[in-house]
Amino acid sequence: MTDIQQDGRARRQQDIFDLNRTKLIDTAVDVINEVGDIREVTLTQIAKEAGVSPATAYNHFPDRMEDVFSAIVHARMDVAANMGATLADNSLSVIDKLKQIPVTYAENLISLGYTGKVLIIQMFNLVNVNKWLDQDPVQAITALLSNSEEYQDRADEIAVNMATAFRGAMFEYALNIGDHELFNRYSEEFFLKTSENLVENILKQY
Repeated sequence: MTDIQQDGRARRQQDIFDLNRTKLIDTAVDVINEVGDIREVTLTQIAKEAGVSPATAYNHFPDRMEDVFSAIVHARMDVAANMGATLADNSLSVIDKLKQIPVTYAENLISLGYTGKVLIIQMFNLVNVNKWLDQDPVQAITALLSNSEEYQDRADEIAVNMATAFRGAMFEYALNIGDHELFNRYSEEFFLKTSENLVENILKQY
């Protein structure tokens, strides 16, 4: 087999690998949302619904559901990677860019339905095993604030406070599962509104 043939075969194998991974991730979200109880979802079930063998699924996700959660986070929640154009847009002010970060995170989580809440609950474990996002939003927020004369001296402090406030809203939203009157107020609308006002409310303190 020539080098060209080997390269072509390797590319085809990679294409199949990538296609199966995407299929498994998309199917995982659908299955988790449909079942509505993460305790009843297995990787074998996801593989069956995706139309791939369990062996293929385990090859992609050797740590099973832990790896599935991580894959969904990286595929659907990597806001920093997907906001490059917005963050580089010189027509937007620093504050306008800042406001987009929590809103985009919130919209992504809400779009995932029940799966989004599952990811929030799984966050501690995924961070603990280095399977959460590589870049913390604090880094992006600090970088933006460093370009603002008004806030650059306290950029890191403000960024930490913004991230902490958002995580609080995020966990409140995740608690709104089922008919629990104590947490029913933390609806999608409440979470999104809180995210929209978060930057402005934090900056009022400085």
